[in-house]
Amino acid sequence: MEFVKFENVRYCYENICAVDQVNFTAKENAITAIVGPNGGGKSTLIKLLVGFIQPDHGQILFARDHTTGYVSQAVSFRRSFPITVRQMVLMGTLDPHIKPFYKYTEDQKKTAEESLMQVGLETCIDRHISQLSIGQLQRVCIARALASKADLLVLDEPDAGLDITVTNELYAILNSLKKDHTIVIASHHIDAILDIADKAVYANRSGQQYPLPEVLQRKLKGGIQL
Repeated sequence: MEFVKFENVRYCYENICAVDQVNFTAKENAITAIVGPNGGGKSTLIKLLVGFIQPDHGQILFARDHTTGYVSQAVSFRRSFPITVRQMVLMGTLDPHIKPFYKYTEDQKKTAEESLMQVGLETCIDRHISQLSIGQLQRVCIARALASKADLLVLDEPDAGLDITVTNELYAILNSLKKDHTIVIASHHIDAILDIADKAVYANRSGQQYPLPEVLQRKLKGGIQL
């Protein structure tokens, strides 16, 4: 089942169109990878998907009402911020209309603990985030998104700043989560993401979709210009 559909989507920054005439779909309970050159529009597509910006033309359609969990690059997060892993993940359970001096419920605390178990960081729950590696911090950000009970997980280059070993570990975790979530990932680690993707989109202003990611992988290795 298709979870989201881009129809003739265009978005311009003043007189420069970052994406134009983009058409692709993302399946439910699957991983859709968005790859392409720097400046090709990957991050713009992610912002459109999350709703940070709206299309100048075209539309983005969802199969049903849903909640979205967004994960940005871990390297953009201030690791000096005075917060523990537990507190950071608990933030994902919060209702946007909470009142001052709100106290977390036992159910919220359990949800946070379960989310950390899903990303393999339950033993780090009481650490300050400054004690984490970049890879661990990115997994905490994913746990926070999971704690929000998001149906759709959207990740914008979650592998930025990570070596290939840590990237593969991160993607193995995401691959295990797709049974319960629809996942869309923009990435510059092309081989790593295409190895686990169920569908791929090549973003270079337009969006060319590949139902078989290995086809795109072969074309890119062959040096074919798309």
